[in-house]
Amino acid sequence: MKKLYRRSISGLLALLICFTAILGSGVTAFAAASTGETADSYSVAFPRDGDANLDYSGTWGHDELHYMNGWTSGEATWMTTLHTIGSFDGPACYCIEPGVPRNLYRSYESYGEDYWDTFPAEYNRTIDGRTMKTLLGRIMQYGYQGNLSLDWRSQNDADADKLAHMMATQVLVWETVVGERDADFNHVDPGSADAVKSVYRTSHPLYGRFSAYYDSIEASVKNHTVVPSFMDRSEEAAQTVELVWDGSRYTATLTDTNGVLGEYAFSSAQSDMTFAVSENDLTISAETAPADGVTITAVRNNTRQGVVVWSDGHYGPDGTMQDVVTYSATVSDPVTAFLNLKVSYGGAKIIKTSEDGRVDGITFTITGEGVNQTVTTDRNGEIRIDNLMPGVYTVTEQSYDKYVPQESHRVTVLAGQTATVSFNNVLRRGDLTVTKTSEDGLNQGVKFHLFGTSLSGLPV
Repeated sequence: MKKLYRRSISGLLALLICFTAILGSGVTAFAAASTGETADSYSVAFPRDGDANLDYSGTWGHDELHYMNGWTSGEATWMTTLHTIGSFDGPACYCIEPGVPRNLYRSYESYGEDYWDTFPAEYNRTIDGRTMKTLLGRIMQYGYQGNLSLDWRSQNDADADKLAHMMATQVLVWETVVGERDADFNHVDPGSADAVKSVYRTSHPLYGRFSAYYDSIEASVKNHTVVPSFMDRSEEAAQTVELVWDGSRYTATLTDTNGVLGEYAFSSAQSDMTFAVSENDLTISAETAPADGVTITAVRNNTRQGVVVWSDGHYGPDGTMQDVVTYSATVSDPVTAFLNLKVSYGGAKIIKTSEDGRVDGITFTITGEGVNQTVTTDRNGEIRIDNLMPGVYTVTEQSYDKYVPQESHRVTVLAGQTATVSFNNVLRRGDLTVTKTSEDGLNQGVKFHLFGTSLSGLPV
């Protein structure tokens, strides 16, 4: 009789993977508004009559498990339970309140994605509600999409494949809602709590297939947000790369070891900056140096499944009825990455020489790239000006009466380099005409001697 009783249970459309006592009277109500649509949610137990792997010893089930943040698996069970919406053979849906009872023939209300905006943080101390929503949409993007069938039997390869795919999707959903997944979908060690994945024993007849789908979905969700290896999804954490002058432009070539360059579009606020992708190399070029650096933005126009929540309006381990999620039409899910660029400052050096040997205290003006600075030579006739942005500058010497006026010089300052410009002063010169007159008219052959000191101080 006991065996027959167990067989009759396996034939039922069993409700809920986990039954647990309500831990208290307090429940958390979300601020999100229902869309007004209602539907029934159903649970179906496997294995079913006629399954070649029908087993009551527990290989299909699990012990009572206690997850992170107060969530549980409910009581021990010998079966695997999956969920649908609308009918027993309806579309797959996924439990988001492990350990909360399933009530038979109770209708749920539909909630949009704003359901997660006011998610209570005490039920997941790893990520916030909006991040949970996004990850759930990505899980369902790569997880099982389709209807469940009461005719699935694990000895049939196609049925076993769908069962395992749906099982893996459900486990990843649970890992996300209890806090075993961070914002980058990395697995979080549950510490002293039970791992969600242990809800399926390694002796489960579909464990190998389940594990393969689990790994595949996990990899796809992670790849969904992979950015070029030299970029970061956080603008604050983005590295800074220096552009180098190649003789005509400022440029840098970066290699993406993640192999995703072709999936991103690049832009910056600097209008003359260009981006060229060749396989895994990105070449960035600009005609002018960014005055204060510039941030590069890369966008990957991904999509994910929309997330519809079917709920009684309460959420948490002490809730009243197990809530579920289903997938809906795809929604935009762009991934953005950042990279900072800079051009290092350069410098200029003025070298002064002069015919009369005076080189100290000579005044120059340097202008360009927002600089208008007056500088004076040292005793060696030199001036060094540091921290100049790369660009073209004009250097002008102050005029002195005793020297021939100097033309202004233009100098190009490059990143990380010191440009040198030289000035040589030549003394002004004039002509002297001596006119000789004499009472006796003897003016020819008379010698004169010119001596004294020039304006420059040189003896004549």
